[in-house]
Amino acid sequence: MKLSRKPNIMRVPKLSDQISDFLIAEIESGNIKPGELLPSEAELSDQFNVSRTVIREALGRLKYDGLLESSQGSRSKVASDGSKRVFRMNQLEANNLEEIAYLYEFRAILESEAAALAAVRRTDEDLDEMRQLIGDLSRASEDHRDGTGANVDFHKEVTAASKNPYLIDFMSFLGNKIRDLVQADRDSSIQIGLPHEVQNEHIDIFQAIERGEPDRARKAVRAHLQNAAKRRGVTID
Repeated sequence: MKLSRKPNIMRVPKLSDQISDFLIAEIESGNIKPGELLPSEAELSDQFNVSRTVIREALGRLKYDGLLESSQGSRSKVASDGSKRVFRMNQLEANNLEEIAYLYEFRAILESEAAALAAVRRTDEDLDEMRQLIGDLSRASEDHRDGTGANVDFHKEVTAASKNPYLIDFMSFLGNKIRDLVQADRDSSIQIGLPHEVQNEHIDIFQAIERGEPDRARKAVRAHLQNAAKRRGVTID
């Protein structure tokens, strides 16, 4: 069976993300104060009407963000020193065009420079990986399959070829955000009939890196992300 049109499926945030976002808002507003103990996992489970596993996952995210400290028993304490908090990005809202534009702009700054470095530092093995992913993207486009995984992996491979460990680690940290954005990009591209145009943009990036042309690689990534942003209805410089 072939569908007459592409389904528009909304991606609902996970329960644990919704709970952690709620608790973050409570902490940032001062309703839950530094040094204050949170209710136990069992009590939070009852209050939110979810399983303790979901609560544990939500609290784990807050601990990772540096907002919570472990305490005795099954209770956690709000960190007294907010300066220890690690970099965090809020859940991307599909209809928040301003937030989407900022993320594209952020990616363009990081990934264009990563591509320029990759054009200078890439190895034959890096090029083989990129070439394979370009092929995967092409086959996905021809078969009308979801190529999100190959798309994200291609951008990760470009960053990996930069050989800068800080860029590599940070882009890995941004992985889920980028995957959500790329998925929405590809959904949009398929809907408006542009998968081949998108594929050509990836080929331009690859060829610039393959030929060792850093300025061209930088411009190719920026052009790709500017076009991707435009396909989502936003503009970046």
